[in-house]
Amino acid sequence: MNTKYYKKYIEKLINSNPANITIKRKIKIDDGYGGTIIEEKEVNETVAFYETKARREVLTDYGVTYTGVQVTKILAKHDADIQEGDTFEYKGKKYKVLFVKSYMDICKQIELEVIA
Repeated sequence: MNTKYYKKYIEKLINSNPANITIKRKIKIDDGYGGTIIEEKEVNETVAFYETKARREVLTDYGVTYTGVQVTKILAKHDADIQEGDTFEYKGKKYKVLFVKSYMDICKQIELEVIA
């Protein structure tokens, strides 16, 4: 499969509606004495936001039900440095990365949670 075409297509999609975000990631570093030092790293990425509908499974006392929800996601290039647990702010909202799905080294689709 020729992924070069699809990578160019993803780049066009991102560049048609770009959002520049600064990701804040907490990294634990060994201090050499059995403890850790927590440092904050900042990563700049250009992504595209989009909304999609999803089905969520809800467990209740009466069984399993499904509900439809609106989910905020971002589309990023295949080499974007975005990991689960990262946080960032965009247009007055604070987001947390729930999970990252990589598609055949073409792009990454990232589901977000709005924190504040």
